[in-house]
Amino acid sequence: MPPELAIKARIAQIRASGTVAQPNTWIGYTHINKNGKKYTYYRLVKAVRISKSDDADNPAQSQVKGKMVKYLGTKDSTAYKEMQQAIARRNEIARLKRKLHNLDKEVIVAPAKKRKPTQAALTTLVRDLVEQVQTLVAEMAWIKRQLSTVVSRSEERGFPQVSNQG
Repeated sequence: MPPELAIKARIAQIRASGTVAQPNTWIGYTHINKNGKKYTYYRLVKAVRISKSDDADNPAQSQVKGKMVKYLGTKDSTAYKEMQQAIARRNEIARLKRKLHNLDKEVIVAPAKKRKPTQAALTTLVRDLVEQVQTLVAEMAWIKRQLSTVVSRSEERGFPQVSNQG
């Protein structure tokens, strides 16, 4: 099974296993001291954007505040335990969606990386030939310098020049 299908199937399986928490929600708590004992109560909180100015569309001028959505009770209550599981499902689905998105990006980018330029063998052959010609030109220049040095030394010693006329 391709990884994309496996991820989508896992997301569907998670959604079918129970409720999924809404985005931007979390479990908040409060401590209450009563008769010398400390009690902790939990509640579902949702992020609410509060704007400080008249421009409500500007997120830079707004602030996020938590608003209670549902009372969950103590840590032993079923509502609290179910909401913990719902948030865990939401986070797992979000993680799988990110993974799926990254796989999609790899699939889109991969063909561009594997694409080979046309006539690669011809381009390589031409590049090799140019390098060989440049090497030969450099060797010819070195031979000419050596030859002119030998000729000038032989003239200094009094040897006659030899002509190559046939």
